[in-house]
Amino acid sequence: MRRTGVLSESGLRELLGRICEKSRLMAGVKRGKTSFDFEWIDDPEKVQLGYVRTVLPPKKAFMPPREKVLEFSMADGKTTAVLDREPFVLFGIHPCDLKGIELLDWAMGQRHGVSDPYYLARRKAATIVGIDCMPDEYCFCTSVGSADTREGADLFLTPIESGYFVEVLTEKGEDLLKEAAEVREATAADEAAAKAAWDERKQGVKTKIKAEMEALPDRLEPRYHSDVFEATALRCYSCGTCTNVCPTCFCFDVDDEVDLLLSSGTRERTYDSCQFQDFAVVAGGHNFRGERADRVRHRWFRKFVYLLREHGMPFCVGCGRCSKSCTAEIGLVDVLNSVLAQAREEVVR
Repeated sequence: MRRTGVLSESGLRELLGRICEKSRLMAGVKRGKTSFDFEWIDDPEKVQLGYVRTVLPPKKAFMPPREKVLEFSMADGKTTAVLDREPFVLFGIHPCDLKGIELLDWAMGQRHGVSDPYYLARRKAATIVGIDCMPDEYCFCTSVGSADTREGADLFLTPIESGYFVEVLTEKGEDLLKEAAEVREATAADEAAAKAAWDERKQGVKTKIKAEMEALPDRLEPRYHSDVFEATALRCYSCGTCTNVCPTCFCFDVDDEVDLLLSSGTRERTYDSCQFQDFAVVAGGHNFRGERADRVRHRWFRKFVYLLREHGMPFCVGCGRCSKSCTAEIGLVDVLNSVLAQAREEVVR
C-alpha cells in the first residue's frame, strides 16, 4: 500500500508527543557539539531530524551492543530466554539505514533457514518512520543502491517547504499517522517538491565506487593479494571501530556470567569484530586471520564479494560511518577504488 499526505512541523511534533505518551520511542538526539545518536527518549523536543548520520546505526534497536539473551539456574538446570517484545517506534531512519535493516532482516531471519529470535522479537515489535536526508563527503549511497530505499519503513517523511511529505507504506504506518491531527492529502505540487528533494540529494552524492556492483566479485577476487590491502593494513589499528559503527555487521561474541554462589547466571552477547586480532582463533590456538592484512582484506571481501554473491546485494549501504569514524582515516571507497584501478591497469597491459 502507498498513500501520501503532508504533515506540518507542528503536526510532526504533536505526533512525536503522542508517541511518547503511548509507546517507547527511539530517535536521533544530539550528543556533544556535533555528534548525534539514537537513544530511548521521553521528551519529543529532544528529537533531531536534520543530521547527516548518527554515530551508531539504528541496528542497536534490534541488536544492542550488549544484550542479555538467557537466564539460567545451576540448581535445577532451567533456562529462560530473555526476549524483548515490547512495541516501540524507531523514528528518523535515513534510506541507507533502512537498507541496513533490510540486509540484517535477511541475515538474522532468513539466511540458511536459521533465524535469531532476539533480533526478530524486537523487529516485529517496531514501527519504523524513515526520513530523507542530505549527504556529505562521506556518503556514497548511490553507488550501492540504497539511495531510494523505502523497504522496512512504515512511514517515510521528506522535508518540503510546506512541512513533510508523508508516504504511508504499511498498516502500521497508517495506524501511527492517525495520532497526528494536522495531516492533509498531498497535491501534485507536494509530490513534485518531494521528487525535487530526492533528486537534489542524489545529485549531492559526490563519492562514488568506480564500478558496477554486480562486477565487483569478479574484479576483486583476482586481486586477493593486492598490495593495496598490505598498505592499508600498515595504517590500520585493528580497533574494530569500522565494524562497530557499520549498519550491516552482525558478528557477536557470547559470554556466560555466573554469580558468586554458582547458583545462577546469565548469558550475554556483545558486538565482535573481524578486525580484532583474536577474532579468528579456533580450537588448538590456530588463527587463520592472524595477520592484519588478512583481516583488512576480509572486510572488503565480505562486503563486496562473499555476501554480494550470496545475497545479490553488497553488504554496504554507503552511509560513510566507517570512513568518518576511522581513527587512521582509512576510506572504504578509497581503498576499493585503488584495487579497482589496479584491475583496470592489468587489463590495459
